[in-house]
Amino acid sequence: MISKDQIETAKHANLPSILDKIGVNIIAEGNSFYLHEHDSLKFFKKEGIWLYKWWSRGEVGDGIQYLMKHCGKNFREAVELLSGHIGMARSNQSERLKFWMNKSIKLVRIAERNLFAQEGKKRRSYLIHERGFNEKTIQKYHIGWLCENKQMASRIVIPNYNKKGELIRIKFRIDHPMTSHGRYRIMKGSNTTIPFSSNILINQPVIIVESELDAILIAQESGSNIGVIALGGVCTKLSIPIISYLNEKIPINLISLDNDKAGQISTSNLMKKLKNAYNWPIPEGYGKDPGEAYKKLEIKNWIFEGLKKGGYYRSRDNKKSGRVK
Repeated sequence: MISKDQIETAKHANLPSILDKIGVNIIAEGNSFYLHEHDSLKFFKKEGIWLYKWWSRGEVGDGIQYLMKHCGKNFREAVELLSGHIGMARSNQSERLKFWMNKSIKLVRIAERNLFAQEGKKRRSYLIHERGFNEKTIQKYHIGWLCENKQMASRIVIPNYNKKGELIRIKFRIDHPMTSHGRYRIMKGSNTTIPFSSNILINQPVIIVESELDAILIAQESGSNIGVIALGGVCTKLSIPIISYLNEKIPINLISLDNDKAGQISTSNLMKKLKNAYNWPIPEGYGKDPGEAYKKLEIKNWIFEGLKKGGYYRSRDNKKSGRVK
C-alpha cells in the first residue's frame, strides 16, 4: 500500500530530472521547462511542487498526473518512480506484468476480430484507403479496432512488440477525439521506453519516423530492404544504447519526422546525436508525413532517393571495390 508520506514525497520530487531520465524531451526556459514537441506544455514549480500546464488543451496537474496521462503509468508506478521508493517485491512486479500482458493480449485479439467484422468495416476502409495498408499488413502487425465504451471513444489499436515477440505496449488512435485532447493514448502499464521498430538488421539502412502507422506503411512498401523506427509519443526518445547501435551498426539513418515545428526540433536533436544521419523529410506540398504523402508519391522510390542523396550507395560501392572515400 502506498503511504501518504510517499505520495507527498512524489509530489515534491524533481520532476524535470525524472522526466529526462525516462526519455521525455524537455527544454529549460528560465526556472521552468517546456516540452520540445509541444511548447505550449510548460513545467513549473509552485510552493515546492512541480506542476505542468498544457495551455492549448487547458490541462493542468502535478507530476503524478502527468506520468499517468502521458507516460502510460498507473498511480502506483507514477508515485514509485517520483518518490524513488520501489516498495514492491520482484515477484509482485512480475505478477503485475504477467497480468498486464494477459489482459493486453486478449484486448488485441478482440480488436483484431472487431476490425474484420461488419462493425469494423469503416475503420478497415480507413486503414486501407487513407493509410495505404493492405490486409496482409494489417494482420501482420495485429492492428485492430475497439468500439466506444464508458471509458474511451472508439479507437484503432496499435500493438508494439519487442524483439522476442512479447507485447510491450498498446497505443490507441482515437477515431473522433475531443478538440481539447490529442488523438493518441497509451494503455496504462505499457512500456514507453522502447520505440516501435521493424526490420532492424546490422549493416542495413534505417529510416526514423514519428508515428507507428507511418513506420508500418514504410515497412510494407520497402519490404525487408530497410529498417524503420517510430519515435511514437512525447514520452519516447532514443536511449543511449539505441543511439550507439545506430551509430555503430547502421550505415545510414534517414530522418523523416513530421514537417512541423516539433518535428524540426526533434530532427535537429537527432542530427546532433547520430553521426551517420541524413535529413529526408516528405517534400513540401506532399503532406507532413508518409501517411499523408503516399497517395502523391511512391514511398519506395522516395526512400531510394534519400539513401542515394545521403551517400549510402556510394559508400557501399566503395566498400565492395575496396576503395577509400
